Amino acid sequence: MSVRPEIQEVASVDPVQLYDFSQKVLFSPAERGEGFIKLSVTTGKKGARSTAHSHPRDEVTLTLQGEAILRAGGEEFHMTEGTAVRIPPGLDHTVEVISEEWVVVAAYCDECTLCRPLEGELKP
Repeated sequence: MSVRPEIQEVASVDPVQLYDFSQKVLFSPAERGEGFIKLSVTTGKKGARSTAHSHPRDEVTLTLQGEAILRAGGEEFHMTEGTAVRIPPGLDHTVEVISEEWVVVAAYCDECTLCRPLEGELKP
């Protein structure tokens, strides 16, 4: 058997609800039982917000459209089209959409085997 890239068309993925957002999960370790990170395209309308949460490993995002405010570590960060963000492991954060619509690509590791702590490391 040959190893091949897996291709997923965003338009063909059914959205699921996440907080006030609509999320299209492109690749999910929980669904596949494999060790890769979750990759999703998330959309929120004006006023949509998350609750405070954190991840056991880094989260990286890239805003494709719109504007949102990231609140983390007692600070606010304005995310606009083209803004890339890395949120360190264990850092509580929230997001609030301030434009009519916000679209972001996010990759994080909540479900995958990569989230297991390294030897001698405490899991956040």
